This record gives sequence, C-alpha cells and structure tokens, in this order.
Amino acid sequence: MTASVLGFAAALWGVEPALAASVPAGCATIHHENADSGEDHAAFSHITVTFPANGGSLSAASQTLAGTTGTAGDVADAASVLLLAALIGHHNAACSQWLEAEGQVAQDSLAAGHSLKLAWTSVAVKHGALHVSMANAGLAINGAGPDARAVLSFSGVATSGTAATSLIPSSAQASFSLPADELASLMAATAGKSARLPAVHVAIQSFSAKRDTVELSGNGRATLTGEHDSASASGHLEIRDISTLIQKAQQDSQTKIAAALVLARIVSHKSGDSNTWDTNWEGGILTVNGVPLPLR
Repeated sequence: MTASVLGFAAALWGVEPALAASVPAGCATIHHENADSGEDHAAFSHITVTFPANGGSLSAASQTLAGTTGTAGDVADAASVLLLAALIGHHNAACSQWLEAEGQVAQDSLAAGHSLKLAWTSVAVKHGALHVSMANAGLAINGAGPDARAVLSFSGVATSGTAATSLIPSSAQASFSLPADELASLMAATAGKSARLPAVHVAIQSFSAKRDTVELSGNGRATLTGEHDSASASGHLEIRDISTLIQKAQQDSQTKIAAALVLARIVSHKSGDSNTWDTNWEGGILTVNGVPLPLR
C-alpha cells in the first residue's frame, strides 16, 4: 500500500520514489523522494519506514544529514530505522549487522573530525493503536577525541492510543556523551537483537522533559544494552510540579505510577517548587533515595 501510494504521488509530480537499497529486507522497507545525497550529506522528502509483520511505521515530511565521510544516504536511512525502533521499543536481529556497519561509518566520520547533524520534520509513528507525532526531531554528534558528545531533541510531541498519554512529555532534550568506539554498538543495540548484549556506557550531562507545568530534569550515567531489564542507570532527578504529575497519573488510572510518585515525594528533598532525588535503575527496579518503587 505504501509503495503504491508513493508511486501514484510520484507519477503526478513526475518523479520516481526511491527505494533504499542498503537496508536488509528483513529489517525494514524504506522509501523517500527527491533524494539528494553524497558522501557528506543527504536530504530526503516524504520518507516512510515500515517494519515487517505490522511491526510499526514512520513517516516524515523531510530528513537531512550532514557531516559523514561516506554514503550519507545509507547512514540517514539507518538513523530513521533507529528513530522508529527507539519510539516503539522494536528489536530485530535482521537489523543488527547493517546498523553496526552504518554505525562504523558514523564512528569513522567523527574520528576524521567531522560533526554529524540529523533532523526530521513532521514525524508520525504508528504501531498498532499507538500514534506518536512530533513537529521536529534532531540529533547532533561531535567529537574527534575518545568521546562522542551528542544532543538529542524532540518538540511538538503528541501521543494517542496508549494508557497514559497525559504523562508523556510534549518536548524533550538530552545532552550526553559516550566512548566514540561504542557508537556502532549503540546503534545495533537500539534496533537490532543479538545473543550477546553490548554494553554501551553513556554519561548524561543533562536532560529535560516538559509537559504543561511539569518538568523532569537531571543528569547521571547509564549502561545501555538494548534490553530493558539488563540496562542500568544512576543519577540525580528533579521534578517540578510533581503534584500535577500525580494528578495526571490518577486521571489516567495509572495507580502504580501514582503510588510510586506519592512515595517518591515523601522521600524527596524539597527545593523551591521542585522535588529532587538520587536515583538508581538496575535489574528492572527503580530505587529512589534508597527506596525501591513499585512501578510494575
């Protein structure tokens, strides 16, 4: 259906929709139009990414990538697969080797002193009843030394088809770093699936997520593996206007989350209109100021 719609639109405008050739068929199907790509840049319009067996889909009005040292179009396609997989929690072994190879291109580009910059506009993600849209998404990575430094941002986020839509931020930004030679492993862990889980070590300088008057912010460290329960993290967390967040959880009938937030507020430190904690996530359990919270 996607291919036929794109083909019809292309016929009207006198252009041919491009089918991304590098991505393994068992991983995803990718189409885009008006492709302008070379070794150091790529610009696409009307991008669609579809996972097999109704595994989810992404569409975007445009996508750009700058800063690579080889086959920017392939790296851009890998980034779109990663964006979709990260938003819906999708893992597919058919993606692993390809994503690691494209991640190596990104690593080589950083080692050569380049800075990578990715951007999407008018993004829409669908997976079953879940629909997520955002006005803009972006990722910038730089660093010629041992560490890669990155900034990830989302704006204009709207969600439907999930049980707790009022708890999902409308905008978010994170500034983080990781060893540059672990970037390929991070890409493979995000959307791939392997028998031996990688361990990617991320230092989070700052993150912020906002919705209305509620804002979550913090910093810390994380070890990412691509599997929820085997990942770990620790750091400092701050929530502004936690009372409203608790009310939203109660309104969405998220009783366990509401109870966890009430307990977290009791053990928190108060700072103005914010509550702060030292947190730890390990073995699928969130501990706040030494108190495990019942999130399940």
